[in-house]
Amino acid sequence: MCAAALAVGSAGVLLAEPGSGQDRERDDADRATRALERAERDATRAAERAARDEARYIEDRAEIMERGADDPERQQRDLARLEEDRTETAVKAQEEAIKDAEELAEELAKAQEDAAEDAADRAEEAAEYGNSAELRGLAADEAPEFDERGFPVRRGEIVGLSLSDAELERLQQSGFEVLAKQDLPALGNWLHRLKTPVGVDAPAALRVAQRTEPDAVFDYTHYYGLHYAPSGNQATAKGATLPRKEGRLMIGMIDTAIVSHPALSGVSITSRDFANASGITKAHGTAVASILASEGTRKLYIANIFRGRGTKPYTSADNIVAALNWMVTQNVPVVNMSLAGPRNAILDRLIEQSVGRGTLIVAAAGNGGPSAPPAYPAALPPVIAVTAVDQRNRVYRYANQGNYITVAARGVDEPAASSRGGIVRFSGTSFATPHVAAWMARCQARRSAQSCARQLRRSAQDLGPKGYDSVYGYGLIE
Repeated sequence: MCAAALAVGSAGVLLAEPGSGQDRERDDADRATRALERAERDATRAAERAARDEARYIEDRAEIMERGADDPERQQRDLARLEEDRTETAVKAQEEAIKDAEELAEELAKAQEDAAEDAADRAEEAAEYGNSAELRGLAADEAPEFDERGFPVRRGEIVGLSLSDAELERLQQSGFEVLAKQDLPALGNWLHRLKTPVGVDAPAALRVAQRTEPDAVFDYTHYYGLHYAPSGNQATAKGATLPRKEGRLMIGMIDTAIVSHPALSGVSITSRDFANASGITKAHGTAVASILASEGTRKLYIANIFRGRGTKPYTSADNIVAALNWMVTQNVPVVNMSLAGPRNAILDRLIEQSVGRGTLIVAAAGNGGPSAPPAYPAALPPVIAVTAVDQRNRVYRYANQGNYITVAARGVDEPAASSRGGIVRFSGTSFATPHVAAWMARCQARRSAQSCARQLRRSAQDLGPKGYDSVYGYGLIE
């Protein structure tokens, strides 16, 4: 069998792998294609040699038969040698074909192994950094660039954390320009927005900055979206009201702005706009705020961080950081968040600082579906990630799953205030999160944040497989 024929089965799996457009994936496929093309050429040359050898054999045999008619004994010796030569040539050709096939199979196996490793690396990257597909169209009106994983980032800009004057001077010598300094006194840090050098895009600029100051922390200004985009089709909960639990809780909410609603009566609301809220739907923030109110919240700090128009509002890392700094300044014990986006080194560091200063963060786990990669910032270790279940304790069908899920709460067909008036039902991890945020705030009125985080796990009603699992976390909080 020729080398190309032997290789078809081995190469089929590799070449049939779905393409993602990633360079490494194309390289792996190209290697396999080149190997097959080379095998095809070798097989063609081998067939041509075999045809020539066969033609020469026929000619030689005819010549022996003609000239040996008068000497039968010599004729038989010549024919025997001719057959021996023919057999030896055939054996060598077969050995070469087998060797070619083995080399091709080895090369394809190596390409297959590399492809598997690359696929595992891409899966690991997705697990660590989240999925960019849902955010590709975000912030289109700001003409974003995209990072190495396809997440939208602010064009022509990177950010550095708490850079010294000496570090800034060296960066400026490398072509960077300081756009603005953002002080974060409550978090004990500051940010510098840096304009990338002329003709250098954000990904290349980030690499330049990291080489220039390897000990500093840099990242992009990533864009983030809401976990939930209001569609206006929520089912009306006829005659429904939101019962109020007793409580005098103080909670922060980083979300959209809200509208005035009877469900929020009696709640002291302090709002601050960290983005241009004009044109942004306020349905999400209003619904979440009303659930917090129903859980006994009496003092609510609301930071609007979303901007844009239509049903896909967005925010950026600098707005999130500014809102976090404000929450810590106000001594808010618990902050409720519903964001979807990538992991960001600076946001990681500042969320850790926020939690370290006593402001716990409770975040929606995400609505990307069971196979979706983790959503950030919910997937960060200091953050309490909440999934949603219905009244029968079945997980919300679009909820993310993973080993970052902390607990579950009611969040399917959950009654909440509509920004258009009345009470309607909402579904999603966003509407489970305020129940857990209120639980934590109630606990923190009596205990430390660390103690409450431990108590939360112990208080959860186990759901699903015994013990912790990636669907319900530690279980249901009611």
